[in-house]
Formats: sequence, structure tokens, C-alpha cells
Amino acid sequence: MHSSANAVTSKLLRATAADLPPLTTEVSATLPVGAGTAYAILTDAARIPRWLPVVRDARVLETDGRGRATRVAFVARLVRGSISYTLDYRFSDELAVEWSTGAESSVRIVGSASVVPLAARSCLLRYQLAVELPVDGDFDPPWFGEHHASSVVAALREYLREPG
Repeated sequence: MHSSANAVTSKLLRATAADLPPLTTEVSATLPVGAGTAYAILTDAARIPRWLPVVRDARVLETDGRGRATRVAFVARLVRGSISYTLDYRFSDELAVEWSTGAESSVRIVGSASVVPLAARSCLLRYQLAVELPVDGDFDPPWFGEHHASSVVAALREYLREPG
């Protein structure tokens, strides 16, 4: 009887949560590069798999008049497989960008990043990310699921430390 009540409660919670926005994580961090460099790396969608290990592939589908990716198809690693999704990018000014999956997507991702110059070789990154997957499963690497925004920023900082 107790197990049956738990199953019903679990189903009700999942149904209720289906209409809620995904949990948003955010972080601010200083980066050891100029604002322009940080922004160029963040907005170069084709380069994201080089510095973010959870992303296996990124394919630019559409660009704007300035050559910036406005629609990108991604494949992310899961421990047991992968998941595909497409993000639409919106550029609000020179050093800020927002992205989200479409309403029809089973994967819900919403995020934003802005870069604030601090000095010639440092900037402040403000990064926000919400992720909701339609399947139970962990990302690969598993540490990515602990705090999505922090995981992305940590991967970017590690990439910036690499020589060359």
C-alpha cells in the first residue's frame, strides 16, 4: 500500500513539474582573457565541443548577417548514449547572448551569458543555464549535472588555461 501511494505521488509531482520552467543555475566568474576574446569563444558555436566535454557535436544551421550562429544543432553525451537538441541564439548587444530550445523540443534548455570588461586581460562572465531532459540519465561526464552553469564556466576556464 505504501509503495502504491509513493508511485501515485511521484506521478503527480512529475505531471505538476511538466508545466514548470527548468531549474536555473547561474554563476559569475572572472576569466583571464579580455572581454572580446571570452565573448568570441562563447559565441563560436562550432568551437563549443572543444572546450565543453558534455557536447559531442555542434552544427551551425543558420547565421545572421554578421556571421553569428543563430540556430545550432547539438549532440550531448549521456552516460548511456546521447541526446540531440537545437538552440536558437539571440544577440542583445555586443557582449551578451541568450539561447533556448524551441517550444516543440522535448529537451528544454534556456541560457544567457554576458561579458563585462575588467581590464585588458580579464573580464567578468555572468552565465545562466536551465536544463531539463526528457529522459532519466546522467550526463557524461557525470559532474556536469551537479550545477550546470558552474560546470560550463569551469570547463571554459580550464580551456583558457591550456597553452596555445
